[in-house]
Amino acid sequence: MINHLYIDNFRSFVNFEWKPGSFTLLLGDNGAGKTSVFDLLETLREFITSGTETIVAFPAHSLTAWDLRLEQTFELGIQGNGGQYAYRLVIEHDPERKKNRIKSERLAQDNRALYEYEEGLANLWGDDGPVRATFPFDWSRSAIATIPERQDNTCLTWFRRRMSNLFVFSPDPVRMTSEAPEEAERPDRHLYRLASWLRHLSQERMTLMTELLDSLREPIAGLKKFGLSKSGKTARTLEFDFEFGHGEQKNSGTSFSLPLEKLSEGQRNLAALYTILHAVVEEDNILCIDEPDNYVALREIQPWLIALKDKVEDRRSQCLMISHHPELINYLAADHGEWFYREETGPTRVKRFEWNGEGMVSAAEIIARGWA
Repeated sequence: MINHLYIDNFRSFVNFEWKPGSFTLLLGDNGAGKTSVFDLLETLREFITSGTETIVAFPAHSLTAWDLRLEQTFELGIQGNGGQYAYRLVIEHDPERKKNRIKSERLAQDNRALYEYEEGLANLWGDDGPVRATFPFDWSRSAIATIPERQDNTCLTWFRRRMSNLFVFSPDPVRMTSEAPEEAERPDRHLYRLASWLRHLSQERMTLMTELLDSLREPIAGLKKFGLSKSGKTARTLEFDFEFGHGEQKNSGTSFSLPLEKLSEGQRNLAALYTILHAVVEEDNILCIDEPDNYVALREIQPWLIALKDKVEDRRSQCLMISHHPELINYLAADHGEWFYREETGPTRVKRFEWNGEGMVSAAEIIARGWA
């Protein structure tokens, strides 16, 4: 899991250090930097695993507005694979030429170097210790993304796989579509292509659709079944079948079908949340989810939240969550809350959310009254 994050000269972060736990609730006012943490983790994932160029990953406007320095520093600590991984990246900006570059990049496990880049040269160490290769490389992207997996570099490639298993979600049910023209192997951040992701998951895990249906029947009233029906030569449409009626009329055999877009925003979000629960919370995965409670009622979010927390602990995965929802705050803040704050327009800082669960005032009320 991620157990150390250092950010310097990025948006509102200057000399910022944070040590998240296996399940952490990020709290704080709007503009405190919570979502920016998720943005950075997503950027580092793409930089390390896909080779995103520095000018795309760290544009000039990502520099801290009031800081005149032209270097950004990022450090990421991940525990796993029998050790502690430490990744460090320094980006140097050239505002006159409107360019930037990697000044240095380093990956180590338990203080043993695995990869290092500086001044145009990359050094690659094998699992057994000695330098395996030294080669020139482009300073606009990370060579870690390009190194092929071999028997003698399993430590480095484990780190890269772990980063690829970092998922960032900000569900937006308003723009979710029921059409699945093709399979989507990875979910998009806002889950606009939920149907395409489910189309892929249904082929990879035959039991997932049944598990998902069992979870959705209670919060989505009258749900009978759902699936992907053929809507073209290769396209599929995500549709939900409902039993008509209530009381004595229910189970009369009358039913109707609705595509995903015809469900309420809350029902769409529930479909997305339970898909995340069943498909993403696995061993070695890192889940970052931003305000999962949008459009969802209190009684609907609680069963999902309890199931999520239990599964994170059971599967030894990690979950970082942002929420302003009173139910989530009252359930998680005492043991898992971290308070992000800024003094007026100063840099982002973080501290433990102090509340012992006793007294007449709830955690959510403390925050609402500005006492945090």
